[in-house]
Amino acid sequence: MDKPLHAARQTILNSSPPHFRIGTRGSDLALWQAHFTQDCLEAAGATVELVIISTQGDRIQHVTFDKMEGKGFFTKEIESALLEDRIDIAVHSHKDLETTSPDGLCIAAVPARGPVEDVLIMQPLLRDDRTPLSIAHGAKVGTSSHRRRAQLQTLQSGLNIVPLRGNVPTRVEKLRQGEYDAIVLARAGIERLGLDLSDLHVHILPTNQFVPAPAQGALAIQMRDRDVHLDWVKSTLNDEATVQSIDRERSVLRALEGGCLLPFGAHVIGNRLRTFLETPAGPRLSEIGILEKQTVGASAMAALARLNTPLHGNVFLSKIPGKWPIFEALVRAAGLQLIEQPLVRSQAASIDWPELPAPSDWLWLHSPSAVEVMRPLLSDFPGTIACAGKGTAAALAHVSDRIPQWVGSGTPEKTHAEFAALLKGSEHRIFVPHSDRSMERWASLSSPERIVAWCAYETTLEPAALPQHTVAVITSPSQWAAYVQSGTPVHSIVTLGNSTAAAVKATDESIDVEVSSEPCEWEVWLAVERALYR
Repeated sequence: MDKPLHAARQTILNSSPPHFRIGTRGSDLALWQAHFTQDCLEAAGATVELVIISTQGDRIQHVTFDKMEGKGFFTKEIESALLEDRIDIAVHSHKDLETTSPDGLCIAAVPARGPVEDVLIMQPLLRDDRTPLSIAHGAKVGTSSHRRRAQLQTLQSGLNIVPLRGNVPTRVEKLRQGEYDAIVLARAGIERLGLDLSDLHVHILPTNQFVPAPAQGALAIQMRDRDVHLDWVKSTLNDEATVQSIDRERSVLRALEGGCLLPFGAHVIGNRLRTFLETPAGPRLSEIGILEKQTVGASAMAALARLNTPLHGNVFLSKIPGKWPIFEALVRAAGLQLIEQPLVRSQAASIDWPELPAPSDWLWLHSPSAVEVMRPLLSDFPGTIACAGKGTAAALAHVSDRIPQWVGSGTPEKTHAEFAALLKGSEHRIFVPHSDRSMERWASLSSPERIVAWCAYETTLEPAALPQHTVAVITSPSQWAAYVQSGTPVHSIVTLGNSTAAAVKATDESIDVEVSSEPCEWEVWLAVERALYR
């Protein structure tokens, strides 16, 4: 086979310090990526020049991606320059690349990954910690990503999601000018450009809640597959841990035969691979464990099977219908039937303050039940309200205009410690309405003399005959006690936390229990999935 025309040039370069022509788009972020690569190569002894290349995605700004023809809107022209020997290296945002390299090209190296999260950047007045995404209902949110749109709609229905184009600074400026209430961007781009967003509120979307695009936060160093400097570049820039993670993420995308327009997210978290896919039936969220020595292809097939295989059976949830809309959507999209019914009832024992509150005092609301019982007194409380989690904050939003000044994660141990740290050393009292069955965790919030705890409501068990179900989601020890009294045959149990799991095991050690890693709807769903696949 004849040698490529550029072979002679490469042979000459191989005998001296390598010189590279890096092709890049002209946007601020693309130039940051190119300069980062240039600095790394020059530090290793190479010489580098940059070649600016305009792409279809840069030239066409008035059309959304799904209306544009073809693929590779930000990469095709740069890859052509590589193939034609006009440049030696292309630096891409890895998530923009097709899952299969064009003939003649390869990914030579992947540097250590940057931040992987998405961020929701909003006008400060639109912040609302009572909602799942900490933004006011009905807000106008800009994004051109189908994946982001699908997850926004899943996590907080009612948002007005509209297309958004332009480079990162342009998008932020459109937000500042009031064209949008909020926009969604990759955290890596924001941090790499060092943008000053102090006049805006930045809400980082956790990866376990908002699944990133495959390879988000990573760069791809692309070269010709016969370049004599491939090994040199790999040894200089490659990070093997990043490669292993993004290979697993992108392998699922490849198996789906999807590109960057597919409403799909994948992220390796430790030894687990979490995926999200918007399907005609609704949002599918799934997670598999990565087995030791499991091949990339095997993990991709396992993840794909979870996303594409409908499940069968009934799931019982000890809540009032409609209280967990995210969980409901995930259960039904998976093909399962949902049975929702609370097995306890809370009734106010007293609606009078045990002591007169002062403006410096806090009202600690630890559950939706506490919110409901305290409804008559909320408008009269002169101090500040704190909610233990998003569910409690959402319940508050349904019954009152009062906005909590602090909202926790919902995980009891973590939430109590964080709130106690917030108030340490301040002059305050904490009013804690609780039930006759509460576990008295509030004792860690402050010194005993500053806690005003009173039994404001009573919890009554209301066991009921339930239809047959495969998995039961039990949200509290009281709900478990009522579930046992109902006489329902026990199969698999999912609990929101360890205290409820302990109550289940105290009844019968042989019962299979899955504990949600966090007391939130998506983590509870994944615990249900684990129970079904056990």
